[in-house]
Amino acid sequence: MGAFAASWVALSYPDAPAYILQPAMFMAGFIGGALWGLLPAIPRALKGVNETLTTLMLNYVAIFWVGYLVYGPWRDPQSYNFPITPDFSQSAILPHLGNTRIHAGILIALGLVVIVYFVMQHTVWGYEIRVAGESRRAADYAGINVVRNILLVMMISGGLCGLAGYCEVAGIFRKLQHTISPGYGYTAIIIAWLAKLNPWAIVVVAFLFGGLISGGYTMQAAGLPSTTVTMLQGVILFFVLGGEILTRYRIRFIRKDGAKA
Repeated sequence: MGAFAASWVALSYPDAPAYILQPAMFMAGFIGGALWGLLPAIPRALKGVNETLTTLMLNYVAIFWVGYLVYGPWRDPQSYNFPITPDFSQSAILPHLGNTRIHAGILIALGLVVIVYFVMQHTVWGYEIRVAGESRRAADYAGINVVRNILLVMMISGGLCGLAGYCEVAGIFRKLQHTISPGYGYTAIIIAWLAKLNPWAIVVVAFLFGGLISGGYTMQAAGLPSTTVTMLQGVILFFVLGGEILTRYRIRFIRKDGAKA
């Protein structure tokens, strides 16, 4: 939804200068994602509804909404019926490093990593978030407003996801299209889990998985199936899970007579 909101700004004001259009797209992407994140946050905060289920269902709503736009009112009349919008103006495109696909969105992401780390580790609010995440009963006992924290955290999380959508449309595709996200959000869940929610570790793991995904295109050119990368991601997750179990538990072999082997 952040990509949708940022695209709306880019398509509505194509003649605006970059110093106005880029901040407007940035804010629109964040707000669009934040409002979308608020929808599952309300039942989670008030009724304890599992946010995994609600966000997964809302994913399909967002996908079909973008599909409606690019197949309908926003479709480029010169696209030969392909589901894409008109190209963004030059002022709506993020700066790139030479002729590569590396764009300013990477700097935005790294800046957000620093901010999130500082907030979570060096502020009172970050401490409240960690306590509420570990145990709602402990947070209630400590006088922490759990409902407010859930709403704020999920809105900010949605906003950050919206910024990812903004960077995709403004940095890579330069338009809105139906296939803007081939499941990156699901990969992000694995990345966050493997990094143990550590912002600095997330940077390392994200680059690892980014390399896997990029290498997947080369492997397809060599004749390997496109699911090879997905299988590799699953294998990595499997071994990390297995390693965590082995660090928590010891394997003991017991003889039939009851003595330890």
